[in-house]
Amino acid sequence: MQICRPFITLRNGQKLFAHQVGKKAFCWDVTEEKHQQYLEKQKNKAATDTDESVKE
Repeated sequence: MQICRPFITLRNGQKLFAHQVGKKAFCWDVTEEKHQQYLEKQKNKAATDTDESVKE
């Protein structure tokens, strides 16, 4: 599976946009397992964010 994004964040914190280097997007290969782990992490993060907003 390939993941493509219009920008990447460099180690120094700056965003490098694909159009700055003549590309439409930066793409890289990801295994299905890694993608599922990422989706679960995002789902858990969204659940804790909504829980915190309810407490306030």
